[in-house]
Amino acid sequence: MGLSKIILNIALWIVNVLTFFVHPKDNRITFISLTQSELSGDFKLIDKQLRHENKYDIHYILLMFEKNLWGDFKYFLNCLKQLVEIKKSSLVILNDNNYVISHMKPKNVKVLQVWHACGAVKKFGNQIKRQYPVRNYDYVLCNAEYWKEPYSKAFGVDKDQVLVTGMPRVDTLLNADRTDEFFLKYPQLKGKKLCLYAPTFRGNIIDGFKIQSFDFTKIQDYVILYKFHPLLGNIQCEGGMNMNKEDLYTLMQVSDCLISDYSSVIFDYSLLNKPMISYIPDIQEYKQSIGLNINFDDFPGPICTDENQLVEALKLENYDYDKLSYFQMKYMVFTDGKNTSRVVNTIDQIMKEA
Repeated sequence: MGLSKIILNIALWIVNVLTFFVHPKDNRITFISLTQSELSGDFKLIDKQLRHENKYDIHYILLMFEKNLWGDFKYFLNCLKQLVEIKKSSLVILNDNNYVISHMKPKNVKVLQVWHACGAVKKFGNQIKRQYPVRNYDYVLCNAEYWKEPYSKAFGVDKDQVLVTGMPRVDTLLNADRTDEFFLKYPQLKGKKLCLYAPTFRGNIIDGFKIQSFDFTKIQDYVILYKFHPLLGNIQCEGGMNMNKEDLYTLMQVSDCLISDYSSVIFDYSLLNKPMISYIPDIQEYKQSIGLNINFDDFPGPICTDENQLVEALKLENYDYDKLSYFQMKYMVFTDGKNTSRVVNTIDQIMKEA
């Protein structure tokens, strides 16, 4: 354990002792995230419906974590604030793994994990070597029965604690069409064949992040719209259009096909019934170093390990839409646009039992 973690643990212990008189309030819900400074995605949708019900006292601790000295200091203070707010809450809702919950969760507080992805191609959480074990979650949401086993291992819970509700953000992909808005902003792209490139990152927060890309200039028939993982920052690449600041679901809706790798975006994209291509030149290394939660034999499209294969695959000849349908049904059960309602009903039930 590093010195910074020792200092944080001591500070958390002191705060915990000094706030011995703080107890959960019956109707209090707190959202905690280190990946957003204002409500977005699943949190925004859940919050909107909860506020419409007007049953609960809702609070937020939102921080966009930055890996630098000032960011580390803000994170330290944020953890201390988290502990106090957690102790006041009947239910805490997370969208990423949480150090405070894993180390010092109060006995009478329930924790709901609304993971920030629709699935997990690569192993994560307790499935891999990490700085601390993930624990103390009461419930985890997922998109299909398939995810119960990998999620139970990754989050340190029993399978019956993993609830199949569908993720709220999927409702916006299915119910809100933003294509007209996009082409008003980018009129030069209207009528063009658009390919979205949306890979995950390589590396980690300790050793740093890196990107796996390809030479966009080799792709002649499509305009490549690239959007990299937020942890990689606003990277510029020659030969494609930088869409790092655009909404991912909008890019999915306007694109004709997707190139990705071990990113969970393949599960979201499968709902649109459009072709997908996997570009994974490091597949053997990745299997050994990280590991996978899915069998890539299930992937409903060409699997490419070099750029020449990728160029050929983009011809999309004889694409297997039946396999795409099977993939979607296996990993993404709900397509009715009512995931948010199911999640809020689950929260209502948890609060009744809290």
